Amino acid sequence: MMLLKMDMKTVYILLSLGHLFTMMFITAYRYKQPKDNSYLIFYAAKGCQTVTWALLAIPDGTVPMAVLAAANLVFLLGVGLETLALMRIVEDPWSHGTLRYYSWLIAASMGAYLLAVLLQNNESIRIFIVSMAVALFLLPPALRMIGSRKRSALRILMGYLYLLMAAGLLIRIGLTLFPALPVTVNKPGPYQTLSFLSLYLIMTLGNAGFVLISKEKADRDLYKLASRDDLTGALNRRSFLQEAGRLMDDCAKHRKPVTFILLDLDNFKGINDAFGHDVGDTVLRELAGNVRLQFGDRELFGRYGGDEFALFLPEAEEAYADAKAEGLLELVRERRSRQDMTMGEHAIRYTISMGMITEVPGPGITLDRLYKAADEALYQAKREGRNRAARGRMAPNQKQEPFPNPL
Repeated sequence: MMLLKMDMKTVYILLSLGHLFTMMFITAYRYKQPKDNSYLIFYAAKGCQTVTWALLAIPDGTVPMAVLAAANLVFLLGVGLETLALMRIVEDPWSHGTLRYYSWLIAASMGAYLLAVLLQNNESIRIFIVSMAVALFLLPPALRMIGSRKRSALRILMGYLYLLMAAGLLIRIGLTLFPALPVTVNKPGPYQTLSFLSLYLIMTLGNAGFVLISKEKADRDLYKLASRDDLTGALNRRSFLQEAGRLMDDCAKHRKPVTFILLDLDNFKGINDAFGHDVGDTVLRELAGNVRLQFGDRELFGRYGGDEFALFLPEAEEAYADAKAEGLLELVRERRSRQDMTMGEHAIRYTISMGMITEVPGPGITLDRLYKAADEALYQAKREGRNRAARGRMAPNQKQEPFPNPL
């Protein structure tokens, strides 16, 4: 194998250069961009790893024990910081418990390694400590990327590769406890070769993976900004219709019902005229918060414009949709009865009206027709006294007729 013939210090120099070039690329990529803590932590990690391999590549004979110990301590700090930076990206929302976990693990692993050097300077013990620490560093991001609801193909692949590396480290730990071959990186052999291959894999996966995962997150954040209403956080009309159309096609294939709900604030113009548009915006934000409390993540919530909002509930039967709508009305009524939303000396009271329709998608059941039927039901709720929900119906012939082509 080629690595058996490669000088060990040459490998260390290549590893050091790999991390150094990563720092240079990150510096160029992030030039003049806003500060990002995850990138700052990752940058510090790459600096530590560059120093690690540079220390081990010192020429002229065997590396002194003091230098070897310093290199491994800096290595543990670098791997800990690198996985912490990755966790800041893949963990949503970011948990302070994660910071505590990595802080304690970094301190404990470095302390254990230093004690091992001072009390019993045995290479197998040092390998055991470093391998165990790195495995514990890798496991949280691996499990998070595999188990997250927002996982992508990239995150799943990275998660399993991290698990594979953790498994390899556990095998390395087993070899220190039950040596079947010489456990040393200082002599050519299978163990040294596998160790160098693992180091290159960790470096490549860590560097490329972090950049790709952070880019994926940035793309997702940009899409969110482009698809969301700034004031309420609801989907804008275009994004709502796109997502609703996709879910509706899926329900049509499986003959599942869908529910379309339109809602708006009763006499919203009066609130704006009496208290100003800032108060009106506050009311809209509070209403959006109540909607999110009542409806789940899969149920789409969008703002059509002004004070008009829409909800699309895939696979929702009438009884389920009615219970959800009544639950939202109760939330608004409870807030109104408490009168806890005040602006200056005035208590702001508001109610909402809702129009809804439930149908199984078919040839004549389009989003536009659902919207029109829900809109008619909404006006029915207004006519009946507001502060309520009304249910619309479609005639049997409408469900079969293709919707006229506007062109």
